[in-house]
Amino acid sequence: MPRLLNFAFRLYQRILHSLALYPTLIALGFFVLCLLSMSIEYQPWMMSLKGEIDVGLVRNAENARLILGTLVGGILSLMVFSFSMVMVVLNNAAAALSPRVVPGLISDKSHQKTLGFYLGTILFSLLLITTIELDNSTQVPSLGVLMALAMGIACLGLFVHFIHSISRSIQVEYILNNLYHTTLAKLAAREAKLAAIDNLPSWPKDQNWQEVCAQRSGYFKELNVNTINTILCEHDLRMTVMIHRGFFVMSGRPLFKLDRQVDSAITDALLDCFDFFLEEYAHSHYLFGCTQMSEIAVKALSPGINDPGTAITAIDLLSVLFSKRLALPDLDVTLADDGPPRLLHYELSLDELLQRVFGPIRHYGCADVSVLIGLLQAFKNLLYQPLRATQKTDLLRHVRSVQETADQHLCNSRDRQAINQLLERINQTSSALEPIALLGIPGSKGAEDNTQQPSTSSREAL
Repeated sequence: MPRLLNFAFRLYQRILHSLALYPTLIALGFFVLCLLSMSIEYQPWMMSLKGEIDVGLVRNAENARLILGTLVGGILSLMVFSFSMVMVVLNNAAAALSPRVVPGLISDKSHQKTLGFYLGTILFSLLLITTIELDNSTQVPSLGVLMALAMGIACLGLFVHFIHSISRSIQVEYILNNLYHTTLAKLAAREAKLAAIDNLPSWPKDQNWQEVCAQRSGYFKELNVNTINTILCEHDLRMTVMIHRGFFVMSGRPLFKLDRQVDSAITDALLDCFDFFLEEYAHSHYLFGCTQMSEIAVKALSPGINDPGTAITAIDLLSVLFSKRLALPDLDVTLADDGPPRLLHYELSLDELLQRVFGPIRHYGCADVSVLIGLLQAFKNLLYQPLRATQKTDLLRHVRSVQETADQHLCNSRDRQAINQLLERINQTSSALEPIALLGIPGSKGAEDNTQQPSTSSREAL
């Protein structure tokens, strides 16, 4: 039974993110609607009603076929053009932003619904054409033709909406904003889940627990927590996951631990609950949204695009997301229906998360003073948040990494002065025992001393 549930879970994940999901469902709905329309088309009460209403009803079989054929041809052209626009957007997004954002664009529900409405209208009209007999003038599906005309008019309106939507979805600000709100929602959901736990458990002493190794390789992305909790409750087990989401797992690597020895049937059932695939969806985990925003920023800093403004926007949005992450513990749990949580797994620490997200931006923007200033501004703003001691240490460690990068790659004295001004403000904000050393200013008196101690005559941050 668990294998069947896990198979259904993986199938659901693949179908949910497929481009064909909504078009298929909507087309099936239109197929059923056509069958219902044909079933009541020639009922006596419907025939008498159509005899009393003369506006908008087609009485001639040849005109009905002509109208439906025109609708099919016109909407087919709209659908081909719309699919072509989707392919252009995906290609442009992969080239100018990041290939990681393509799965999210494919799973955009509004585009799928528009394409599904086109497909459903074509299917409805084609089925209706097959019921028309030219030599029988009394059997004209005038109600179905009227419905098809209404659908055709709706398709024109949806086409205008589609062009507006597709032109927005290609804009980097729109994609960044969507990633930001999706990631923010995931962080808020995790905060609400942890707030519902009265006593958050600490990480157990699992050094002597049974290790279970992975049996296949891939990127760990999803976990069927419902089935896992059922198995753990049934066998009175506790489980700690040893791998973070999004990381590559090799076959034979320790994947999780159990608090006591169990047979291979139980471990195989638990292993089957892990789902491995390549795509990254921002709504699956907040880490994926953050890394996609970081990759967009890195792509914007490439010589072919050269758009530091986009990178700075991504840094600002990421700083807000990190401020929400600071309030959350590194430990994550999954609630069980009865009793304390049985499934625990570590999230990336703040230091690892900063390195994974801000590290590439710092590396590829090392010679751009605006990007380095944006990173320092982000760290300064995060230092104003309520912090644990380890978090403050991690933030200051990454501030020093930005200072080292600026010292190696910035030669202009004005750029170095701008970095020093921010470093002075960070020193005032952090009140660290070891202040961040300032950069030496070429050609200035006392430049060597300036690299050792921060200046005391700094301006307050606005």
